Amino acid sequence: MQINFQNVIDLSYPVDEDSPRELPIQPAKIYDTATMEKDGYFESRVDLSGHYSTHIDVPCLMYADGYTIAEIPQDKLTGHAVLMDFSESKQPEDAVNARDVDSWMARNGDISPGSIVFMRTGMDRYAFQDIFNRKWIGFSGDAAELLTEKGIKVIGTDACSIDAMSGHQTEEFPAHHTFLGAGIPQVEDLCNLSLAPTNFYVVIAPLKLVRSSGAPTRVFAFV
Repeated sequence: MQINFQNVIDLSYPVDEDSPRELPIQPAKIYDTATMEKDGYFESRVDLSGHYSTHIDVPCLMYADGYTIAEIPQDKLTGHAVLMDFSESKQPEDAVNARDVDSWMARNGDISPGSIVFMRTGMDRYAFQDIFNRKWIGFSGDAAELLTEKGIKVIGTDACSIDAMSGHQTEEFPAHHTFLGAGIPQVEDLCNLSLAPTNFYVVIAPLKLVRSSGAPTRVFAFV
């Protein structure tokens, strides 16, 4: 398959001690184990959650028999992406529901089976503020069900969680359960979606971690 593009956009945050994250995920710890001055070479260690900074969640996060990061089907990590932009119509703490998704499709066209769908909420403008992981914008349960019925293969967001706040407050996590229960990985803490068009090609490249429900992830948009 030939991909025609003019630019590559990095949709992922750097991984450091200050990377955006969902609470109660702790900051990464990065420290030197060898230095040029003492050892003649440089090496460091990183201690962090698999759900830190830009990362991908897989079904074993919510389901004991779900696949792990190392078992993600390869075809889910590349493909046609659709960007749903709600950054002008939603405010922090709002939910994106099925009616919102239907309205977006009425204006922009239907979502094809096998698509990778990213949601721009605009929360990335608050990425290094307290509001980012306290009053984010996420999908309601009925929106997750609608997108799952469309046959998408990956979902993503620039917010710290795919679920609306109400799903976290009740500890039911309907969007997590709906997507992951259908075998749909979810990418959280994306950035630079304001630079992406409605349709583009994407590569999602997580660390190939065994026995992990999440992994820091590099995401590239080819536009």
